[in-house]
Amino acid sequence: MARAIKHIKAGLLHVEVIGTIPEREPGRRRGGRCRPTCAAQQFYNDKCSWRECELQLAANFSGRDLVLTLTYGDARLPADKRAADKEFQKFVRKLRTARRRRGEELRYIYVTEGWHGKAEDEYFGGDGRLEDKRLHHHLVANSVGPGDLEEIRSLWEPVGGGYVRVEPVDVHYYRELAKYLTKEVREFGRAKPGERVWRASRNLKKYEVEYIEIPSDSVTLAQPPGAVDYVQFSERNPYGFADCVGARYLLYEETPPEYSYTSGRKRKSKGSNNFSA
Repeated sequence: MARAIKHIKAGLLHVEVIGTIPEREPGRRRGGRCRPTCAAQQFYNDKCSWRECELQLAANFSGRDLVLTLTYGDARLPADKRAADKEFQKFVRKLRTARRRRGEELRYIYVTEGWHGKAEDEYFGGDGRLEDKRLHHHLVANSVGPGDLEEIRSLWEPVGGGYVRVEPVDVHYYRELAKYLTKEVREFGRAKPGERVWRASRNLKKYEVEYIEIPSDSVTLAQPPGAVDYVQFSERNPYGFADCVGARYLLYEETPPEYSYTSGRKRKSKGSNNFSA
């Protein structure tokens, strides 16, 4: 197989990995599961899960978007995760309908948790118990305006009855956010084999993947101009198998200025709107 640099572009996030171009037989389908997943393969599956989550987060959410925690009050606490997912989907349908009426879309990624412990929250005090080994949801959703939080809280109250905590997405911590969303699976395992770690809306944008063939193994990666948070990685998993070698960074697209000292500012026509969204 040919050696190549695999370049992934997901919004601001770029990931480059040195490896081989995969070769697949045309028309070949994945075989059915015939034996339990070994520990080494399960480790790799969990790692792929948070890495895929990281790419989806970077491709779809920016610093304008929201990371939310939605909790249940005692009177509305579901019996198990399956029941909690059903309640959460009721909330999502209401939020999607409200936005659709205004011509706005809803994009989201969420997880349902309920196994890990949590002490009293420094901001919410005793309300921290609503996350202490209790079912709750972590949601990353796109923002469409300043009234988002008020709308989300009003729609969640009849469903969950608990508090809603919110903070903006930090583009410098996509990796950490993805690991946070998938932490329970790595710590406690899946409730059943093949269970999804995280769920997402169907309208998420796709990230781009490109293979750049290289002549030999002596090629190394270099930091491109304008890269931010450039980090190289070379890891091995605990089971002794080599992992990928590469680098990850943020790259902001340069926006050309509206005017320069030689050309002057561009004038708008008299009938144009002077306000921008």
